[in-house]
Amino acid sequence: MMKQTLLALGVLAFGLGPALAADPGPEAVVKKLYAEPRPNHSAVYTKRLQGLFDADAKQANGATGSLDFDYRLNGEPLKPDTVKALTFKEATEGKDQAKVTVERKGGDGSKSIVFDLVREDGAWRVSDAHAIGDRKWQLTTILKGEAQ
Repeated sequence: MMKQTLLALGVLAFGLGPALAADPGPEAVVKKLYAEPRPNHSAVYTKRLQGLFDADAKQANGATGSLDFDYRLNGEPLKPDTVKALTFKEATEGKDQAKVTVERKGGDGSKSIVFDLVREDGAWRVSDAHAIGDRKWQLTTILKGEAQ
C-alpha cells in the first residue's frame, strides 16, 4: 500500500512538473511582449488593458490613436536586436502582482519602463506600464485619452 501511494504521488508530481514549468514568470511575459511586432494587441495583456487598446483603436477609426509612439522603448524604434541591449529586473509583490523594470544596458535609468503585472486566468499578464525617467507617462492614462 505504501509503495502504491508513493508511486501515485511520484506520478502526480511528475505530471504537474511540466504544467508548473509551462507558466512563464513576469520577466518572460515582458520579454515576449518585446518580441511582438506591434504592441497594440497581445495575448500577454490583461482583458482590461487589451480593452483600452481596442477602444482607442475604435475611436481613432483608422487614424493614429492616443498612443502615438511605441511605449516599449519610450518612443525609440524597436529593432530585431533591441532586446539584447535591454536589462529586465523583476520584483514580485505578493503571489499575484509583480513589476518588471526594463532599461538599456549601461543606461542611466532615464528611459526606464516599468511594467505592472497581475495574475489573470492563472497566468501573468501586463496590466499597465509607465516611464520613470525623463519622459514620464502611464500607458492606461494615454489610452483613456487623459492628459499625461
